[in-house]
Amino acid sequence: MKGFIGVYNAPYLVTMLGLFSAVSCCFLSFGGQKELAVIAFIFAGLFDLFDGVVARLKERNEKEAAFGLYIDSVVDAISFGLTPVTLLMAWGLKSVMDLILFCIYCLCATTRLAYFNVLQQSQKTSPSHYRGLPVTYSALIIPLVLTVGLFFRGSSFTWPLRITVVLLSFFFVYDVPVKKPKGVFYIIFPLLGLVLVTIWLLHAE
Repeated sequence: MKGFIGVYNAPYLVTMLGLFSAVSCCFLSFGGQKELAVIAFIFAGLFDLFDGVVARLKERNEKEAAFGLYIDSVVDAISFGLTPVTLLMAWGLKSVMDLILFCIYCLCATTRLAYFNVLQQSQKTSPSHYRGLPVTYSALIIPLVLTVGLFFRGSSFTWPLRITVVLLSFFFVYDVPVKKPKGVFYIIFPLLGLVLVTIWLLHAE
């Protein structure tokens, strides 16, 4: 787009749809519509899953590829760093201890994203495994834990959520190989996401 800074293409559009989903999650969380917020968070993860696929299908020059890497990282920091904090606050994590956990969580998420960018720039070929847990997985794991919590109505589910935050924070920065999704996983993950969305839509009614 002439007259505007940035690179505007199909991968950028998918990334922005993920960002809009994350912002919607924050908005719904602050508005007390926490069930719909979970759905928005799931969609943020699904869009992030496929922006890389769209990027690989499109022939890009060096500038476009570099911009895609950085914009994706910035959006990931918002979508899977800050957004889960607002979502979990809506689900009851509001103590001083939770604030500390959230700070650690965001620290680990942003550290991982920065390290991933460094690796991407130094690697000439795409490895078959991630090093550490990708932050995007929070959009699968947190909704799964919250879905389990639906079966414990009337009881506090804050401690399982806190444990989830701690484990995610740890595995974001722990140097363990995590296999990259490919092939059938691009069918399994969206189907699982749609199942979760259906559950939460029914629960929100």
